[in-house]
Amino acid sequence: MRRAMCLFLLVLAGCGRDSEVSSSDDANGGSDGGGGGDTADATSDAGTDSGSDAAVDAPADAGIDAPIGPANGSTGCGKVAGIASGTWVKRSIDVNGTRDLWVWLPANYDPARAYPIIYQLHGCSSSPNRETNNVPVQNQVGANAITVRGRAAANCWDTATTGPDVPYFDAMLTDVENAFCVDTTRRFLTGYSSGAFMTHRMACLRGDKLRGVATIAGGQSGSNCTGNVAALLIHDLNDTTVNISHSEQARDNHLTRNGCTNPRSTTPIDPSPCVEYAGCAAGKRVVWCQTTGQNHSRQDAFAAPLFWSFISANF
Repeated sequence: MRRAMCLFLLVLAGCGRDSEVSSSDDANGGSDGGGGGDTADATSDAGTDSGSDAAVDAPADAGIDAPIGPANGSTGCGKVAGIASGTWVKRSIDVNGTRDLWVWLPANYDPARAYPIIYQLHGCSSSPNRETNNVPVQNQVGANAITVRGRAAANCWDTATTGPDVPYFDAMLTDVENAFCVDTTRRFLTGYSSGAFMTHRMACLRGDKLRGVATIAGGQSGSNCTGNVAALLIHDLNDTTVNISHSEQARDNHLTRNGCTNPRSTTPIDPSPCVEYAGCAAGKRVVWCQTTGQNHSRQDAFAAPLFWSFISANF
């Protein structure tokens, strides 16, 4: 209304322009490691890394009445977080009953900056704190991403669309992104064991909402998928709990969906023994890491920095 009046008055007496808003943003990273197993009651990991970040404001000439916030920002942008950073904070949501999730805000969280977000899905565990059975990628992100841990309705994740965990995943995204400032074009999902199966399932069902996935010790092929994602898969050749063939099937499914070269061609990349497949669509990398002698462990010292390097390379 004010701009329209301004233009009208310009004809009569002249009028000044509305102010403009510029934007900038910057980020750095960190590293850490550990270990754990699928059915073991893994302990909660904690830690913070130093880093720098800067606010991202609205595009230039946004208009005096336009909301100020970053491009691609979720509805949580501009809201005061009200929770501590650098530690896991529980939130409860209502999705066919009360379900819990945990949020780790990065150092110096800024509600005017749209952060990449990493959702984590745990391996099977009988522990009441089974959400801790995850690769501790939060220790890698410094000031550069929000991390979220989900908790399955049962000891393991239910991948069925008619089960309790698919709608929980949807509700988790909605709740977190309504509360915190998230870049909705940079969502990532990670999983271990049962969480890896669920991760690949959601990469098929919700591939249009995810940018990439990183998993260890589990996989599930998809059909009639929506969208496609970049994918990192780690699996040990000697895994006696989940046969490596499950991850191989999930890998091959991503290769087909991402239009990678066929017959398959790979290039060794760091860290060894990882390889990257050739000819995949832009932004849809597929990386395969076949380890040996680790059985069904989480391989935290190997997997945590690798998860983060893969995710951050796909920003």
